[in-house]
Formats: sequence, C-alpha cells, structure tokens
Amino acid sequence: MSVTPRANGHPLHRSDATMVYRALGRTGLEVSAVSMGCMRLGADQDANTATVARAIELGMNYFETTRGYCGGQCQHRVAPGLRGQTPHLVVSGKGGLGADTTEHSFRREIERQLDILGVSHFKFYQVGWFSWGQMPHLLKRGGALDALRRAQDEGLVHHVGFTGHDSPENFIRCIETGLFDSLTVPYNLFHRSYEPTIRRAGELGVGVVAMGPVAGGLLGDGCEALERELGLEVPMVEAALGFVLSNPAVSTACSGMTSVAMVEQNADIARRLGTGAAIDYEALTARLDQLRQRLDGGLCTACGYCQPCPQGVRIPRYMAEHLNWKGFGLAAWARRSLAGVPTDQSLDNCNRCGQCEEKCPQRLPIGDRLEELKGLLAT
Repeated sequence: MSVTPRANGHPLHRSDATMVYRALGRTGLEVSAVSMGCMRLGADQDANTATVARAIELGMNYFETTRGYCGGQCQHRVAPGLRGQTPHLVVSGKGGLGADTTEHSFRREIERQLDILGVSHFKFYQVGWFSWGQMPHLLKRGGALDALRRAQDEGLVHHVGFTGHDSPENFIRCIETGLFDSLTVPYNLFHRSYEPTIRRAGELGVGVVAMGPVAGGLLGDGCEALERELGLEVPMVEAALGFVLSNPAVSTACSGMTSVAMVEQNADIARRLGTGAAIDYEALTARLDQLRQRLDGGLCTACGYCQPCPQGVRIPRYMAEHLNWKGFGLAAWARRSLAGVPTDQSLDNCNRCGQCEEKCPQRLPIGDRLEELKGLLAT
C-alpha cells in the first residue's frame, strides 16, 4: 500500500513549510495537525525546555497538560519552554471531578494550573477522566460547570472540553448535550472503537483531539513486521499519524514527545501529510481488518450484542485487547490498555454465566478468552 494523494475532507491551512493547521471544531481556533502531549516529559529540565521550544519553532501550537502528570510535575516541566511564547499557543489544562467537587475547588484548580504554567488564560480547559456517569457531578448547582462558566465570563477559560475513556455511545451522549467544544479520546490503528464518536463530533462541530496516535510509541519506529503485513511503503510512525489525520473529523493528533528528535520527526511527517500525500484511510482500514480476520479466525466485530453483561464487564473492550495480544503479539500493550478499566467493569467480575456467548452472533468463546486475559494480567 503506497501513500497516495487524497482529499481527506478536512481543511488544512499551511502557514509555512513546516506545519499545517486544522480547525478545532466550531471554536474558531486552529491547531497544528500534530500536537504535543506533555505527560511523558522526563526529569531533565534542559531537555524538556529544548523539546517544547523546538516544537513551537516548528509550528506546533497545541500543548496538552495537566497538573497530575509526571508525578505532579508536568506543568512545571512545560512552563520554561512556553515562557514568552504563549499568546499564539493553545495550552490546555485539565481537572478531574467527583461527587465532592465544588465550584470553589474546581476554580482553585484552574487558577493553580494557570499559575504553574505562567499563562493568563486557557484557550480551552478540559474536564479530565470524564464519563457519562459523572454528568450529575458536573451539572450540580455550585459545581464544576458553574466554575467553568464563571471562568469563561472572566476570560480565564475560553472553551470547555473533556477527555476520558467511557464507551463510545456514552461519549456521543456527552457531546450531544451541547456543553462541550472539544473532546479528547484515544484513536490509532489499534484503537478504533471511538470512530462513531469522532464522526458524530464532526457532524456537531465539536473539536477532536486524538490522543495516543502512535499507541504510546508502540506504532513508532521498529515495527517492520507490521509494516510488511500491511504492505506499507512508509515507516510505521508515518502510517500511524497519517491514518489518524486522514479521518476528516480529527482536529489534531496529540502525541507524547520526549525529545527534540521526536518533535522534528513528527513535524516533518505533518508537513508531508499536509501537502496532500495522505494515507489512504479506507484502504488501510480494510487491510487492517483483513489482517485481524486472518490472525484471529473468529473475529470480534464489537457489535455489542453481548452487552449488557449482568456483571458489568466491558466485553468488547476485553475482546479487542485479546486480539491485540493473540493476533499481533502485543502483550505489553494489552496489559497497559486494560490497567485503567474501572473495578466495576473488570473481567474479574465474570462468573462464566454464558449469556454473552448465547447472544454472540458468531458464537465466539468469550468466556475462554476472558480467562486467558486474566492469566495475562496476572503475569
């Protein structure tokens, strides 16, 4: 499969030979096609400052931050590289919420993050680790939404987004409320479950930040076997970013970067993709599906007929990671991906009642695969 010129349906605005920009939904903001996630910055502050500064120099203008990353040091590590550069940048903050979150506590978190970063405002601020079940906490009187709206009135926050790992269906419900200007969800060659959510966001004018476009580095350099399987004529990292950016509703591919070299590589890929040499999205998707079919035999299509599970197990998610493990040999990826599943959705709750297998159109051995995953996660 070659890289061929393809109109991807999303406006790209070239400012120079290095970077291209895409609309962040209806916000009026334009963000660099490839942007910098800051959760992986290390302890070497000189290296962090150089990495952030080089990203800005090459045209990256969106930086994803929150106070909790890097052991509470993320924004401290980002701030020196931003100094004196912030007026034209889109720097996001992020704060979580719970039943005890008040307007006062959420406001204090916004102000604290502004102070650490040394910026006067957030062009958009995200409700972090969000789910549909937390909507009452967001909407309650004297809660986080009141804090956000007041901050918007005062110019401290311009736009409101959210990020999290809830089901695609629940995130569609979230964006259909009209409360949010953007959402940030995982999206890459191996994690496509949010495609319906991303498509709906595009229809509604909600900006989409695709996090993990190279799967935490898994789809970076050194994937020659997968490149051969997919018939790629470009490096895996370029195919991975091209795949994400060829989705017309994606605003930016937000990748964790830890070095100047990584920034330069990603900026160069963004430049090439922005000139019209985009990955053929449909062809690559079809080839990936064929590969999954061949490797797995009985392929879980994530149709959802097995849901709801009486014990609350998120069966399609576990089945997808079983395929990544058994089909692609990605044991470490599967472990890492499943580590954040909430306790009430854990496969440990499975009691082998068999209802999912009775409802599965393909009669897949779901129970056996869940047991295999238990063994994987125990190692």
